[in-house]
Amino acid sequence: MLTVNRFSKTYADNVILKDVSFIVNAGERAGLVGPNGCGKTTLLRLVTGQEAADSGSVQMAASAGYLAQGFAAPPGATLQSCLNVALGDLAQAEADVERLAAALAHSPEAMQEYDAALARLQTLSARADAGRAPATLAHFGFDGVPLTTPVAALSGGQKTRLGLALLLLSDPQLLLLDEPTNHLDLDMLIWLEGWLAAFRGGALIVSHDRAFLDRTVSSILELDPASHTVRQYPGNYSDYIEVKPVLC
Repeated sequence: MLTVNRFSKTYADNVILKDVSFIVNAGERAGLVGPNGCGKTTLLRLVTGQEAADSGSVQMAASAGYLAQGFAAPPGATLQSCLNVALGDLAQAEADVERLAAALAHSPEAMQEYDAALARLQTLSARADAGRAPATLAHFGFDGVPLTTPVAALSGGQKTRLGLALLLLSDPQLLLLDEPTNHLDLDMLIWLEGWLAAFRGGALIVSHDRAFLDRTVSSILELDPASHTVRQYPGNYSDYIEVKPVLC
C-alpha cells in the first residue's frame, strides 16, 4: 500500500529527514506526529512527489489521494467542475468500453485493454451514485450551496472542507491527510471518523488533534526532530504516550 525506504532530505545544512523507513498496509491508519517544523508536511510532499528526496525510494498504491493544507482549484473552477474531476469522466469511460468492445471482433489481443476499461467504467459508475456526492458535500457544510458557485468565492475553511470531500469521493486506495480536521465542526468530525473507520485502504494522517488520533489510527509514526528518523508504535495516540517513556 505504502512503503517508504530510507528517505533523506536536507535543505542547505539543515537535515530534515535521515534514512526514514516505514510501511502502511491496507486497512492500517497511521498517525504521523512530531513537533511543528520537524518535517511532517515535507515527508508527505516527498511521498507524493511534490518534492524530491535526496535519497531513498517510495512505493505506493496507484490510487492515492493527498489532502494538503489549503485547497487550490484551477482558475475559474466551480463546485461542479471540481466534482466532475473527482468523480471521473463517466461518458468517456462508457465510450472507451464501446470502442474496445467493437475492436474485439477484429483484434482479440485488445481483451486486456477492454477489461481495464470495463473495470474503470464500473468504478466510475459506483462513484456517480446519484445520492453519494450530494450527501458527502452536505456532510461538509455544502447543503444548499449551488454547484455553479465559483471556488474562488468560498472562504478558506470552505475550500479546505471541499478539498477533503472531493478527495473522499475520488475513492483512493491510499489516503495522505495533512491536518484533515482543520475547519471541521463536531458533526463533520464525527462523520469523518466514521468514514475512516469503514475505510478499507491505508491512511497516513498528520494531525495535532490527539482525540481524533485516538479515535481513528491503529499506529503512530513519530518523527523525531533530533534524530530526523521515524519510529513506529502500535495503537492509538494514548497507547503511544503510555509506552513512549518506557521505550526511550
